[in-house]
Amino acid sequence: MTQYLLLLYQTPNYNVDLPREKMAEMTKRYIAWADGLRAKGQLLGGEKLTASGGRHLRTKDGKPVASDGPYAEAKDVLGGYFVIEAKDLAEAEALVKSCPHLELAPSNWVEMRPIEDMAKMRAAAG
Repeated sequence: MTQYLLLLYQTPNYNVDLPREKMAEMTKRYIAWADGLRAKGQLLGGEKLTASGGRHLRTKDGKPVASDGPYAEAKDVLGGYFVIEAKDLAEAEALVKSCPHLELAPSNWVEMRPIEDMAKMRAAAG
């Protein structure tokens, strides 16, 4: 089994003006999707990220520099993540296609990345 990191991207503040009932409905859909994966042993973790308070760290002139982020004028922001487990890329992709994030706004998208098994790498490095 391979683990995959799902990064959930969205337009900044796309849901800020949603009525409370609609927001509750959205939340229930995410919870139901996650609970279904958890029941099958395929969800290893995940959380929604806050809309503010992030920082960007980059190297400038050989030194780490921190700045505010994400920015409201950004085209996409990272809104949350899940870590899932699947037998292969095709199964992982099928799980992502059922994620409510893709249905809730046409501009939402999910980046799916396989997670390297560092225990195997450490063992190989000896």
